[in-house]
Amino acid sequence: MTNPDPIPNYPLTPGNPGQPPTAAPYGAPPAYPAGYAPQPAYGATPPAYYPQQPGAYYAPQAPAYYQEPDAPSAGFAVLGFFIPIVGLILFLVWHDKTPLKAKSAGKGALIAVIVGVAVTILSFVIMAVFVAAQS
Repeated sequence: MTNPDPIPNYPLTPGNPGQPPTAAPYGAPPAYPAGYAPQPAYGATPPAYYPQQPGAYYAPQAPAYYQEPDAPSAGFAVLGFFIPIVGLILFLVWHDKTPLKAKSAGKGALIAVIVGVAVTILSFVIMAVFVAAQS
């Protein structure tokens, strides 16, 4: 089967459809008639370059990222008091990023440990007194 509409074969002359135009659109003359940009003429010495002037110094700006607000927190102190291991972990995780919150959680955990040790010592003393009174 033959193609009923063959592609026409135009001669390679300017102005035929499908051929590159010789002029820029809208009748403007081409930028470089020979098709190439003219080669700049260089002398025996290269062109002079001027040294770059130092720019103005600007102090480094703070990084543009979100920084969590930091304030002491009674809630984290209470959490650290009732669950001292959580208070210790929060203190260790937050001590660089939010030092005031970390300090609250750490204080709660430290107070819980001190109170726990004091209650343990006090209970041993009271038990020893009762045992001594029984004999």
